[in-house]
Amino acid sequence: MPRTASRAERQDLGEPHVLTAAELFVRQAFRRPAAGTAVPEPVVALLGPKGSGKSTALKTISGACGGTLVHARLDFQDAQVADPISAAAYVSFLLARHWDNLPRDPAFHRVGLSLLALNETLPQDRDAARAHVLQLVGSYLHQDDEHPVADLAGEAVRFALSLSGIGAQVPGPAVQQAVSSGIGALLRLANRRRRSVRQALKWFSGLLEGASTIDSLIDLSQRSSDPVPHVLNAFLTDLSRSADQWTTPVRRCECLAPHRQDVPHEHAWALLIDNVDATPAGREFLSAFVRARQNRLPERDPLLIVAAMDRWSSAWGHWWREPWRTKADCPDKRPIPLLSQADFKQWTHHLAATADRGDSPTRAWYPVWLDPPGPEVLRKLAPTPPDGWEPALFDEFVQRLSGGLPAAAQEIGRRAGELPDDAAPPARSLLFQPHNGIALWERALTSFLPRSLLADSLPAVVPQAVAVGVRLGQPGQSALLDPAAFPDANDILRALRENLWVSTFAARPSRLWPIAVPGREHPAALHPWLLACLLAGLHAQSAADRHPVAMTWAEVFRRMANTCAEPTGEAEDQARRLYYALACDNFAAVVDELVTEFAKSGHPDWVRLVDQITRAPCRLAAVEPTDDSVAKLVPDGQPGRESAEAAITSIVARLWLYHDPHTVPSPAHDQRISKNFSRLAGNYAARDDTDALTDAAAQFGGR
Repeated sequence: MPRTASRAERQDLGEPHVLTAAELFVRQAFRRPAAGTAVPEPVVALLGPKGSGKSTALKTISGACGGTLVHARLDFQDAQVADPISAAAYVSFLLARHWDNLPRDPAFHRVGLSLLALNETLPQDRDAARAHVLQLVGSYLHQDDEHPVADLAGEAVRFALSLSGIGAQVPGPAVQQAVSSGIGALLRLANRRRRSVRQALKWFSGLLEGASTIDSLIDLSQRSSDPVPHVLNAFLTDLSRSADQWTTPVRRCECLAPHRQDVPHEHAWALLIDNVDATPAGREFLSAFVRARQNRLPERDPLLIVAAMDRWSSAWGHWWREPWRTKADCPDKRPIPLLSQADFKQWTHHLAATADRGDSPTRAWYPVWLDPPGPEVLRKLAPTPPDGWEPALFDEFVQRLSGGLPAAAQEIGRRAGELPDDAAPPARSLLFQPHNGIALWERALTSFLPRSLLADSLPAVVPQAVAVGVRLGQPGQSALLDPAAFPDANDILRALRENLWVSTFAARPSRLWPIAVPGREHPAALHPWLLACLLAGLHAQSAADRHPVAMTWAEVFRRMANTCAEPTGEAEDQARRLYYALACDNFAAVVDELVTEFAKSGHPDWVRLVDQITRAPCRLAAVEPTDDSVAKLVPDGQPGRESAEAAITSIVARLWLYHDPHTVPSPAHDQRISKNFSRLAGNYAARDDTDALTDAAAQFGGR
């Protein structure tokens, strides 16, 4: 998540620390023109797979807002937000506090009146209903002024809990009493410090003069229609009225102004929502919010929503490029920006480009992707174990194996600290270490795989999920698999995409990518952590033969080799064939063909072929040190072996191991790869042009 601000930004702000992606987002995306704007605020979908740190990002955004920028946090995993109405009431409480840059505290009188109507049975007669409402309001406002509303968060939780389901049925006496206390507190919040009871009563009296208002309250009380739209409309109207006062200048604004111009400006208000996908209430609240806002246009409110989400909505694909597609796939759709790069200017461009579809509610969404964490974050989550690891080596190991997923890094650090004293350092078999009888790969898969896939047992899911992950890395063919060979694989692919485990953001091009495929965007990939755990699971199940009816490692790759898609070209067909052969441990045969190919192919094509083939899954790196694997694959002193063959053998072995996340490339490892590419360029090149080989050597430190 952390990202370094530019030197100019840091000097301009006079701050020595590195800005996180969340802090950059606040300073770039909350800034508004001082005269206001007619553009509605976005609903930002903060995307990232489960465990990527979205909750931490929301907390960081909240901390960056502090007591100056108006904001509230809402978590749909908490019991107090069981439905949209209780969520709106909870947020009203949290926003109705004192803010340093507001001359008056926000007031939510309309929300309070709406809840009052839901909590009372109002008579059908308009005059009688108006009199009853005024009497109730008066009794609420004349209650003891010392009512304990100072603990705003505690009051909000208690009140929201009592509101659960209030929109669906008339509450009983016990619930009515609990809700009444909360309504009174909510109505009195704006009274504190600035408004007398007399002024508040006069304001309410004026509000209720209009027939539409009282008729709406009667309708709400009788539940003649769905009350959610009314409550959300009341909430947005209160926001708009509270924002009419807008903001006073702050003493020191830390926005990243365009071109470093410190011009007068305002700030958006923010609602930070976590675990939107945890319960249906989260999506219901956001859908109702978007509809209510759309019905009120062109009147606007100041609320920018940032909602952490683990799933992609297909509706967003009308406007934004899906995370698993490249620009070549969808050249006409806007790419999803990283959180650190998202700003209000991008949002206004989106609205302008889609103005002809202004009636579509999906247009209100602004998806952004959470930046991967920096090494200092992972270092805190997974500190170096006391024995057996060099700090730099362990940090690199955590980064590669976790794929930058904070939850994975934390689990790796915990397991590494629990290894037995006699474990050989560095312990490459970390994924296979049991804890309470469960190996790390198994625990990870049950925690991170989409819930829909866990309906089947892991022995049934793992082989086909491995096939999906491997197929995504294959060149020039569809990610779909033959249902005759892998009947569930395409459903697995769909679930992994929707749950954000397959994306271009997870792709990690090899060092040879700029040489092998210059200028081409890397395609989407399965997240490295999930793929590593799937491969570990397939290896463990195959080795132990615990599930005779499930596919083994060899069976998975044999089926993939036998069920390739329609040929797309000789080079790609050869790459896939050798890729599967290497995955099935046919190392010597692969090297022999690459030696032959080196003598007849152009060097760029040969480097591309080697890069594609050596990405094949490897079973060695997870269970033994890299030097032991290299010694087995490239034994010293083989009589009769040509120097070119020796160099190619070493390159293939080391690159195959290097591509596996368990391998931590050391300087010596890199130097051997670089030296062998240089040997091929200097002594055994099949063509005069050796730039591809020398460039490959340079990627691993050669000059």
